[in-house]
Order: sequence, then C-alpha cells, then structure tokens
Amino acid sequence: MRAAVLIALSLGLVASCGGRKDNAIAKLAKKDGPVDRQQGESEWKAADVGAEFFIGDAARTADGGAGLEVVGGAQIAMQPHTILRFGGTAQQSKIGVELGAIDITGTGTYAVDGGDLKLSKGTVRITAKGGGKSSIELTIGDAQVSSINGGTISLEVGKAIDLGLDIAVTTIDAGVADAAAAAVDAAEIDAGPVASGSEGQIEVTGKRAEIQKPGSTTWEPLPAGAGVLAKGTKVRVGTGTTARLTSGGTTLDLAGGSRAVLGEDLVITLEAGAARASSAANAEGKVVVPGGAVALNATPGGSESRLDMNARETKVTTTRGAAKLTGANGGELAMNRGESATLAKNGTIRVIEAIPSYFDFRVSVGESVTIHDPKGATAVQFSFGGKCTDSGFIEMDRDAKFRTAKVSGGKEQANLMVSAGSWAYRLRCTTASGDSAAVGSGRIIVLRDSGSRALPKQAATNDIDADGRNYRVDYQSVIPTIAVRIKGEGAPFTLHMATEGKDETFTGPGPKILVPGTKLKEGTYTYWVDRNGVKDPKVSTLKIGFDNTAPQVYIEKPVNGAAWDAEIEVRGAVLPGWTAAVDAVTIPIDKQRRFAAKVPKPSGNALAIKLSHPQRGVHYYLRRGAK
Repeated sequence: MRAAVLIALSLGLVASCGGRKDNAIAKLAKKDGPVDRQQGESEWKAADVGAEFFIGDAARTADGGAGLEVVGGAQIAMQPHTILRFGGTAQQSKIGVELGAIDITGTGTYAVDGGDLKLSKGTVRITAKGGGKSSIELTIGDAQVSSINGGTISLEVGKAIDLGLDIAVTTIDAGVADAAAAAVDAAEIDAGPVASGSEGQIEVTGKRAEIQKPGSTTWEPLPAGAGVLAKGTKVRVGTGTTARLTSGGTTLDLAGGSRAVLGEDLVITLEAGAARASSAANAEGKVVVPGGAVALNATPGGSESRLDMNARETKVTTTRGAAKLTGANGGELAMNRGESATLAKNGTIRVIEAIPSYFDFRVSVGESVTIHDPKGATAVQFSFGGKCTDSGFIEMDRDAKFRTAKVSGGKEQANLMVSAGSWAYRLRCTTASGDSAAVGSGRIIVLRDSGSRALPKQAATNDIDADGRNYRVDYQSVIPTIAVRIKGEGAPFTLHMATEGKDETFTGPGPKILVPGTKLKEGTYTYWVDRNGVKDPKVSTLKIGFDNTAPQVYIEKPVNGAAWDAEIEVRGAVLPGWTAAVDAVTIPIDKQRRFAAKVPKPSGNALAIKLSHPQRGVHYYLRRGAK
C-alpha cells in the first residue's frame, strides 16, 4: 500500500531560504467559496486571498473551488470539498491530497510510482480515492507515463488511469535540479487480513491513526496498512493521515482530523470531520451521522456522498448515484446526483441545492442557445439523445474547465436549474467501471427578459461631417444610410470610404453625399474628401457597431402568467433577418415583420418561441401559463 496521494515539489528556493517555516510554500490566489486553513495541529480557521501556507499547514474548500500559487511556478486548482496537506521536509515539501481532487498546471517531469510522468504545458487532475489510491487524468496539453521497463503510455484527454501515486516534481517551468522521489510514509503491504461477517475492514495511510477498542477509554496507535475492525471500535486520524473503513457494503474514506466508530450492527457512524461514503455498483450502503443517517441507493454505477461535519450540522452532497437522508425526527429527503442538504443534530433537514423534478425548456445535448426568461432562472432538461448506453450526467459551470460544476444525472435526460448568465455544459456517461470523457457539450445563456419592449424605429439617415473628427454609429436592425456633410467650395466632391485595405468612392455635388447602408458593414472606416481632384487634409473616422441593448424581438402574446387555452395564440414582431418557430414548426413572418399562429400546449412548464438570426444565433423566448 502506498501513502496518500503526494506531490513533492522541488521549489527552487535559494539556499539561504530553504523550506523553513518563515518561507511560504504556497499562497491562496483566488477562491470561489469559503476556504479554511489549518496551521499545524490548530483549529481550522477561515483564509482570505493572499493567505500563505507553510510546511505542516492544510487547506480545505467547501462548496467552491480555490486556486493556489506554488513557489516554483506550479498552479494548483482545488476542487470543492477538497483537503490539501503541506508536509515533507525543508529540502522537499509535499502536498497530500487527503480528500477530493486537484488540477496541476505547468510543464515538467514528474517521477511517479513505477516510472515518470512528463507534462507539456498542460493540466492533469489527481483525484484521491482513499486507501492510498488515486486516479490521474489529462485535461489539457500532452502527457506521458513511462514505466521502468521502458514502456510508455500517452495519457488521453478525459481518460483517467488509476494509480497509487507518489509524485516528485523535478521541474516546473523553473529549470531546477532533479529532486529525489518522495518517501513513502508507510511500509508496503502485499495483502491485508480479510474480515469475517462480524467485523469490518480498515486500511490506513499515514502515521497518525489511532483506535479505541471496545470497552476501553485509551487510544492506541494504529500503524499504516490493512487490518480488521471489531464491532464497537472507534477510529480517529490526524493530520496527514487517511483511513478507509469498509463494512456491510459501505466504504467510508476518512480525511485527516476525522473520527468514526463501527457499531454493533456493523454500520459505520461518522462522529467528526470530513469523509466520503460510497457503495459498490448495485449495492446499498449506510452511514450514521449526528441527527440521522445517509442511505446510499443501489445504482448500476454505485453511489457516493461527501460528508462535511461541523459543530452544528453535517452537509451531505450526493456526488454519484442517489441517496436518502433521514433525520432522527422522522424527516426524509431523497437526493440525486448534484443535490446537497444539511442535517442538524436535532434531525432537521435543510435543502441547499435541489435538482428540479420538472422542466421549463428542453435542449438536446450539443446545442448552444440563448434563453430569454421573465423569471431569470430556467429549469432546463438536457436530452442525451442516445449518447450514453447506461446513464449519464451533465456538468455545468460558468468556466469551461468545469472546476466548480453543478451536476445532475439520469438515464436518458437530466434536469438543472440554470440561473441568469452564461454557462458551459457537457455530458459524461456513467458505467460500472467509471465516468467517461465528455460525449457532448454546448453553451447556454439565460437572460432575464420578457421580450415585451417595443422594437426600435429605424432612422432614415445618420448625419456625420468630413471635418477630421471621429464618429460612431450604432444600429439596431440594419445599417442606416450615412449622410456625409461637406463644407466649403470645390465641387464636384469625391468621398473616400476605406476599411480593411479597400477604398470605395462616392461622388456628388454636395453639400451632402449619401452612402447607402447596404454598402457598409460593421467595423471602422477612415474617410476623406477630394475637392476638384485634390485630397482634403482632414481625414475622419467612422466606427459602425451593433447595439446589443436594443430589442430585436417583441412578443405580444401569450401574456406571461395568463391562463392557456387548448391552443395558445402566439403573436409578435421582429427586426429584419429573424425567423420564428415553435417546436420546429415555422411561423410565417409578413412584410411588416409580424408573425402570428396558434400552437398546442408544450410538454414542459413553459412555451418556447424560437427566434433565429444568421448573425445573432438562436434565441428562445419563454412564456409560462397560470398556475
């Protein structure tokens, strides 16, 4: 058995600094939610951006991710619900991933157990899986794993490889000398004892694990390795140590600073700290926590929940499959992948993030759309379209790197509540052997917009002068005619309009020369006038742009919130270039750019009127009926 996932960083510090306590190893550069820091054995305390981390310190994320800048050039992105421990020596510091996952970005050669990892201007994700095991996955760039016997495996984006890692970073964009491979805290063990039907199993990684035997009040050191766990035994792990407890189909991975007990009924109780509870494919599991219990459902790909406990409550986040949260007061909550809730010690359940059981709007995976919703938040159903054989899950994040993604799973579709803003999404498939790379992706923009603003009236012409100054014209539907005013004598006049290396001329007697909008496009023009064949010294600039704030579509009916008849009347108007449809049925647009039709009720909670434009993309305007 190997030690917890470790990364030994060759920091490239000057000799006088070394790795002493007064020289930071890393600094908190950004955070998307609460981040805590533990200094040595002290209590966890909130950390702000700029906080420094030294040997012996730890970092912990909650609902959001965090970014760390490591001395030497490496960038580490912590995922939500992750614990990092900075250990090692003054000569070679180590980062232990006790729980969760991190992304490492840089360029360098990394010595791994049994070979080398070569990363070229890319990013790999390392995920702690408990029991000293981990997975490594290339997300960007190029990487290879070379074994001692000369074999080479080229990592592929999105395909994870399971490893028991000790990683020594020998270079990270700094040209520092090669460092020795990280030491293993625990001796290797070929195989651990097998528990009987009346015992549990434990596998310890690290040096700070203790047990309290049944009937005893004394804590005894527990060496690294695998063993059996008797009923009534308590386990606690200190900093830099993890433990995997297995009993009755349930696995509980304890992070440093956690405590658990194996009950007389062989059910594990988490008493303090943070842990990950999981069950195998098609198997049920259960973990007791103060105030109730978490039951893991039997699913084809297995179920998993993260447990984060404080003095008042336990936060439960379903990260795979499904679970049921039960309070001691009788309350129950069914939880699907991506949902979270808290369970107070008095048994009260409070929902934090819930996956909607309904949908307003359906999108096929792979589409990119803009949704105009009067509410500003849309329940979207993502249709997998047969891309996953068993089941799949949608990851959605404002950042296309999906570091703090919202997640929702299902067999043929998955629902997510999409709030206002721009979002990237992707579909990954779930199998008994793990999660696939993305099999489909797209973007969704949700705007709080009812589409009820009147359309702008197009100006006949816009007047500008040929006087050496700069002008800007923003159009709302089509580019207007530009009237260039010319002062003084010298007719006939020749107007030059130049852009992108091309010069087009327009001739007239003055005092104005008209340039049709059909002859212009978005961009920047320089223009000047020739008077009797002589160039005027005054050269002006015209910038033509599109006014994104102007309404392009006006929806007259149906009125949002009004009762629907068997057939719904749809009526509205658009600016030039737009087409209209509902459920793939085209609605004709007349010469006045108005449209009208009657359509059946939608399958979802909202009617989606589709408006398309060759340059502006596909936009859906939603209308909901009376409740």
